[in-house]
Amino acid sequence: MLRKISAAVFMSIFIFALLSCGKNKKEGFYKTTNLKAGFPQILEPVKKNLPFKIVSYSILETKNDSLSVYFGKLRQGNHSGNWLALSSNGQLKQFSTIEVATNPKTDKENNFDMEFNNSQNRISLRIKSLDTISNSVVYSWSNPTTLTDTLNILTIDRPLRPGNSLPLIEFTNLKGENYTLDDFKGQTIVLNWWAVSCAPCREEIPGLNKLVAKYRNRNVKFIAIADDSKANVSRFLEKNDFEYDIVFASEKARQIFGNSYPKNVIIDSTHTVTYYSEGGNKLKWKEIDEHLTMYFLK
Repeated sequence: MLRKISAAVFMSIFIFALLSCGKNKKEGFYKTTNLKAGFPQILEPVKKNLPFKIVSYSILETKNDSLSVYFGKLRQGNHSGNWLALSSNGQLKQFSTIEVATNPKTDKENNFDMEFNNSQNRISLRIKSLDTISNSVVYSWSNPTTLTDTLNILTIDRPLRPGNSLPLIEFTNLKGENYTLDDFKGQTIVLNWWAVSCAPCREEIPGLNKLVAKYRNRNVKFIAIADDSKANVSRFLEKNDFEYDIVFASEKARQIFGNSYPKNVIIDSTHTVTYYSEGGNKLKWKEIDEHLTMYFLK
């Protein structure tokens, strides 16, 4: 009798183990999915502007009928990295590159946020591990305090909302010099939040340069805040003109602007936000110009 019971127990454990090895295995609130080789259709709108190759992707399980989140691997020369994309009802809303720490010091080190709906909403993803051999990723959704197996859409208060006062931010320029917005008291300040890897950022730069030329003799300061390394920006500027004053993001700037690009902000002489927009294209400069023209005609 003991042998029969042991055999039955063993068989039950064996069957349970087999059923637990599927493609979307769950470990508490964590899920595992496999990346597949190829280029996802959702990225077609930005494909021609990508400076790297999309190697693989997976659609993460969200339990949300309107939002889809994609995670994948990219390659640029000898460098490999990862990317995230967010779509709403089949339309691409956000795309960003990310660096996943292979040996994170804390669980939260691989937390990634994506903002959308003009930064009124945010979702948060935690990547527990990324296996480059099996091309699998273990992930969970998160909110400010806990992990969950369902994507949560958070409503956020935008510090960049028109009418708000922009907090004091410190910058470091290409020469390593530090300064703050207080150094430009009495001026209208046009800010551009960008990164070299961001295709819409690069697309809008020629138009932004036109603004600098047009308002050169007016009391306007144009500042481009790069959420990027000095090496990447320097290489980009060797081949491309960007007439804005180039500075680099501080941690406080990242908290204010978030991790989506580009964003354009105008503040008046009292540091009050008068204009805010997300996303870039060749004609974005005209929208900014219209706002500046109205401001100076008051």
